[in-house]
Amino acid sequence: MAYQPDSLKYFALALDPIHVGTGGMRLGRVDMSIVREPGTNLPKIPGTSLAGACRTYAAMQESGKFPRCAGQGQPDTARGYQGHCGQPDCPICVTFGFAKGTGGGFQGLAQFSDARLVFFPVHSLAGPVWVTCPGVLRDLGIEIQESKPLDGQVRVAGGITASGRLNLGWLMLEVVGNNPAPDAGKLAGVPQDILDRAVLVSDKMFGHIVNDNLEVRTSVSIDPATGAAAEGALYTYEAIPRASVLYFEVVVSHPKYYRIAREVERDGKKQTEYVIPLRDEQHPEGDPDKVKDTIKNGLKLFESLGIGGMNTRGMGRLRVLNLNGRGAK
Repeated sequence: MAYQPDSLKYFALALDPIHVGTGGMRLGRVDMSIVREPGTNLPKIPGTSLAGACRTYAAMQESGKFPRCAGQGQPDTARGYQGHCGQPDCPICVTFGFAKGTGGGFQGLAQFSDARLVFFPVHSLAGPVWVTCPGVLRDLGIEIQESKPLDGQVRVAGGITASGRLNLGWLMLEVVGNNPAPDAGKLAGVPQDILDRAVLVSDKMFGHIVNDNLEVRTSVSIDPATGAAAEGALYTYEAIPRASVLYFEVVVSHPKYYRIAREVERDGKKQTEYVIPLRDEQHPEGDPDKVKDTIKNGLKLFESLGIGGMNTRGMGRLRVLNLNGRGAK
């Protein structure tokens, strides 16, 4: 049988607004915009942001690995940083990779995808609803059996009492029928309350509704000398709102297909040998479960330490909903 690496699918609920910015200030609706997919213009959390935060949080929980094996790992003699250890038995370096080692760099056994929106919360006259579209559900292997809504139409799940028309923010759409709640079996851990209040719009309208209902905040810097707002320091930034549901995947490669160099001493001479990472007596071909446990350890701190910017200002916390099962396959 052809080799297939494990692909773990995670669903996550934003406990706070999440700001992963594009960097710098821009002219436009807000000064600091968030990262979007080029093709759809939908907000996302880049896989690099997920992997970087996960690495740091996982290193915090491994004895002797923080701060050396966290971060980018470049040595900094001025600050006393040694850089990544790059050892084949280091769960942090093997899982997330390292740039410099005895035999060069290593890419790591875990590959993080971007986190994409599945259900997006919007206020309506029928109460809060979560918007999704056929294209997003199709990517998750969920096909809509009923006729798909046209632009200007919406189908609602059974938990929503609405007939005739339903507003999604400022937009009024025609209700064209009920839609069964999406199959919870393919949406591991997503709360049933959200599935029961899901509404389905066309792929085209989904992008418009999301971008028209992002959270926008205004902040200002305070001049410590006057205690008042500093001149020219008013700025705005946008964020994925609280209660959004996203999903991402982590592909875990088997260690037996990789080798990491290490130095050993034989007959009084230092030599380089290449060994299977995370190998021990019980796992002579390496232990992929150790990679998955390392990922899990990092992801579980997203709920308290958060991801993205403005974490000290009420933003960033993200709860991974299906951690106990190591992600849905």
